[in-house]
Amino acid sequence: MNNNQGLIKNIIKYLKDVYDGEKIEGLSQSFFISNKELDKILSEYFVFFKNENELLNDVRYNYNLIKDMSFPYQEGDYIYVRDLSIENIVYYSKEQHNSYSHRIHSHLVDAFEEKLGFKKERNTKHITIRNKRILPLLTQLNLKVEFLREDCSPEDFIAVLKVASKKEIHLNIDNRNFHYLLTKIKEYFFNFTITAVGQTNKIRSKRGTLLKANNLINAKGDYPSLKDSIDEVFKNFK
Repeated sequence: MNNNQGLIKNIIKYLKDVYDGEKIEGLSQSFFISNKELDKILSEYFVFFKNENELLNDVRYNYNLIKDMSFPYQEGDYIYVRDLSIENIVYYSKEQHNSYSHRIHSHLVDAFEEKLGFKKERNTKHITIRNKRILPLLTQLNLKVEFLREDCSPEDFIAVLKVASKKEIHLNIDNRNFHYLLTKIKEYFFNFTITAVGQTNKIRSKRGTLLKANNLINAKGDYPSLKDSIDEVFKNFK
């Protein structure tokens, strides 16, 4: 194992500890790196292997360790400044560790997915509205189950589905309930699939994870907790 492999391994162990809610002891200031510094580590890590198969096997192993993790998203970011005038070991709060993990995890996942050749192209057929009644329907759904965070509106949600907005959507319900809601509104759109929704790259889970197609597909459940409330809205919608 070369030095950069060891650095990647240490980052992944740290992410797992934060994700599992383990108490994080003091760490060296140098442990907290920028995305640019992570890119340098990754570029050196990628060229270490003897052949492409060995590289992809190692990347795939590391990717599988972190792909299902998620960390709470917060507006802005804490600043992790290295100050040589103070003690090298630093102690951060749970919120600071979550904030750092959210950023570094997202960057690491994207780098691994690119190296593994996962398709990122969006569906050439964008989601479009079939039935203009979708807006009042989503408005009633949001009043009933509050599936959107307060700073996101049904109009914002529709715009993101149509790939017509740069604004991110933040959910206020878990992924299983959101998956069920998507299956119910499908008939109000053309070219509407769970994969197409994930390919918008603009929808974040209640915990702040950027939802991609695999997250949404895997969220399918037999009887989500809000099923009856969602069904009631559809039953009474006129």
